[in-house]
Amino acid sequence: MTSPMTASAKHLVKFAFLVGLGGIFFDAVIAHGLFWDNDPYWTYWITKTFLITTVFLFGSSWLGIGIWQGLVLSAVHTLILEVYYQWLSPVGLPQEPEWLDFGHVWLSGVPAHFLAILGGYFLALWLWRRNHPVEHADGERRAFVLYALLAAVLILVFDGFLTQGLLLRDWPGITYFVQHLLTGFVFVAMWTAYAGAGLQGRGVGALMLALLWTGYGLYLGPRGLPSHPPVYPGYGDLWGRAFPGAFIAALAGWWLAGKIMKHRRGFLAPLVLVVALPMLAAPRAAMADAGLPATATASGTGMRVTGPAPVDMNSTTPIEGTISVEVREMGGRWSHVQNTDAMKVIAAFTSNGTPYEVTITRAMPRHPEGWYTTWNGVVLGHEMHGNTGIGTAKLPKMAPEIALWGWAEVKRGGDVIARSAPAHVMVSTGGPMPGVMLEVATEDKSLVAEPDGYITVVWPRVDSLALPESTIRWREGLGWTALVALTLGFGLLAQSTPRHRT
Repeated sequence: MTSPMTASAKHLVKFAFLVGLGGIFFDAVIAHGLFWDNDPYWTYWITKTFLITTVFLFGSSWLGIGIWQGLVLSAVHTLILEVYYQWLSPVGLPQEPEWLDFGHVWLSGVPAHFLAILGGYFLALWLWRRNHPVEHADGERRAFVLYALLAAVLILVFDGFLTQGLLLRDWPGITYFVQHLLTGFVFVAMWTAYAGAGLQGRGVGALMLALLWTGYGLYLGPRGLPSHPPVYPGYGDLWGRAFPGAFIAALAGWWLAGKIMKHRRGFLAPLVLVVALPMLAAPRAAMADAGLPATATASGTGMRVTGPAPVDMNSTTPIEGTISVEVREMGGRWSHVQNTDAMKVIAAFTSNGTPYEVTITRAMPRHPEGWYTTWNGVVLGHEMHGNTGIGTAKLPKMAPEIALWGWAEVKRGGDVIARSAPAHVMVSTGGPMPGVMLEVATEDKSLVAEPDGYITVVWPRVDSLALPESTIRWREGLGWTALVALTLGFGLLAQSTPRHRT
């Protein structure tokens, strides 16, 4: 049966979420759309929604819900927001970080954000009053939000010692803790209101909070701010360290908050073990921080394309030489701030008696003209060219085992003729064009020292190829295990829980 405190807590959480949605809607459409005509990007939108919800969840529990309360809490939120973006975080994450100047933060930011959030609050208040009785602050609500705040703080303290201190051994920055306090407080409040604070509620809630924080770190929240450039953790740090660390911290912090608030002691729920143990027991190969490594080599006789068409395989001259390719695919998140791939390509060949050296050590995270994706530099086994819209339609559609885009240094006869030329390499053992293909400046023909303005060289046979197949299989296995366990676990919980009667 739902207690009066739980019913009151649900109403408070729903109202705070309604304010968060209304506030971020007006902020996006009016302030940033009609007024500024800009996009501060996803980390801003998500984190600010949690900030709005946090301020109005905590504040409404003490002040109540009404006109003057909205004015006060909108002002408090605006102050916190401007301080956050002045000193703790840039906008533009996870794509292009940009620290705002004083004018944008304080001169135009304060009135615009105050009015946007206040408008969202009044919208939520109007909708609320049409469907609910007048709401007043009371002791039960205050105890509820204090419990949620205490639990979030304790979880964050445990996470700081366990995950950051022992497992990652790295200081994540003040901004990291602010972001995780916002998300943790809102989540604990919402979860407690609807799932309760008992054994099962805390156990499953700890799992879900660990997944929330891991997902936030995966897509939105960097490490290092504000004193260092933003850095996004890799696969191994996220799933091999941050996830289990956050899970254990959430269990411990939630339990201790319950003890402090005179709740009964909780134990680990079986569902949580089912999902967490595969992550904790995962081999280091699957959790490698160094990304997905792949290598290839080719040598001997090949061919070089000549003439005005850079990929015309009917117009070639022979070459003799070698090429080695080493790459590390660091992840597929769509931002070079989150992951930029590593590569080392060394090609040495002789064409018409002239020696050439091409070295690629710097990834091209984006196409210079934005024509198509470069997957932050490296992609393994993905279709391109032909009718895919990626690369050129003048080549047949193919799915090379290794493909990379980078910036090349080119030497001819020992002299540097280009220091940063756009380059593309493909390694294929089958398909319409097997071999290793090296292209330099084939799209813009910017190699002015070369008669054709580009270099296209093909070795028709791959001497060696090593791919991270076992690591990929482990990751896929972990993903399937977690999905099946979550689905079955919550299905069993839903089946075993009595229906609520009103």
